[in-house]
Amino acid sequence: MSILRTLTAAETYIIAGVLLGLAGILTSYWLHSSKKNKEKGIIMSKIENAEKVREINPNEALDIYEEILDTLSADKYPRLYARIHHGEGLCYYSLSLVKDKEDNLKLSIISFEKALKIRTIEEYPVEYAATQNNLGNTYAILAQIRDKEVNLTLAIKAYLEALIIRTADKFPAEHATTQNSLGNAYQSLSEVRDREDKLSLAIAAYEEALVIRTEEDFPADYATTQNNLGNAYTGLSQVCDKEANLDLAIEAYEEALKVRTVEKYPIDYARTQNSLGVAYRKLSQIRDKEHNLTRAIEAYGEALKIRTADKLPIDYAATQNNLGAAYRNLSKVRDKEEMLTRAIEAYEEALKIWTADKFPADYARTQSNLLIAQKNLDIP
Repeated sequence: MSILRTLTAAETYIIAGVLLGLAGILTSYWLHSSKKNKEKGIIMSKIENAEKVREINPNEALDIYEEILDTLSADKYPRLYARIHHGEGLCYYSLSLVKDKEDNLKLSIISFEKALKIRTIEEYPVEYAATQNNLGNTYAILAQIRDKEVNLTLAIKAYLEALIIRTADKFPAEHATTQNSLGNAYQSLSEVRDREDKLSLAIAAYEEALVIRTEEDFPADYATTQNNLGNAYTGLSQVCDKEANLDLAIEAYEEALKVRTVEKYPIDYARTQNSLGVAYRKLSQIRDKEHNLTRAIEAYGEALKIRTADKLPIDYAATQNNLGAAYRNLSKVRDKEEMLTRAIEAYEEALKIWTADKFPADYARTQSNLLIAQKNLDIP
């Protein structure tokens, strides 16, 4: 005899009631869950739409984010809420590159900090690191406008937080990116205080990045970090071990130029060639004066193939001024009249861009260099 056949009518009625009750609960849960999933799907669709247009039209993306936040609860969907504020931070950062720089950077920081209230290192470690990295980038740019030391210190703090999660073994590409940014922040901070210490920290960060950013796997990033490393060694040469650090700077620039060819990366090629010229000119003060000045002049000449007066006027003027200095120094070794004439020509080219009204400081410095060259050539 089955179990059901032994039950009384009353017991059967009770069991049926329980089963119906459970069915009702399950149905209610399913309907609620279905409604929530549908609601979440709509929110996700809007967020993804904002992320698609964010780089092209950050203002449009901000409008979408604002519309979502009008109805979105941080308690109900904390991860999505943080994702939206992180997206807002990226939008304001992008806008700062084209208008209202300081205001938009401040708004970017506020948005990232809102995201970090939810994106904690314990709950969402990967997202935490991404937001900390972007917060660091924002503080680093803000440091170019105001409160340089304070904002660079905050940038470094954010990068170090990101690196707690972005380890070389678990997130190698992200680790290298943040290390490179950390190096840049330390290098900028060296212009304010503790020059040798901060440049040494910058070099350590760049070298850490280069463990991942190899020429084979990440050629463009490899070149960028090598160029940054060259700049750091050039800076360090002004504090200690001048000759050794300039040799290391030159080595790093030449590594960068293996990737930064004039055909593939003309702007970067010119920038690195100009920096290489500076390093050779500084090295000429220590040894092999004629040889190193000749190398400097060659590097400046390469940079000027790209840095033309019509396309890159400010860079053109800077390199022409550097070229003038190299020729003027070379005049002390050979062909005095010819080298001074070339120096004067280079300074005059720079002054076509660096006029007294637009660039008073650069004008004054270059004009002074020009007068010295003219005096050495006995031009009244």
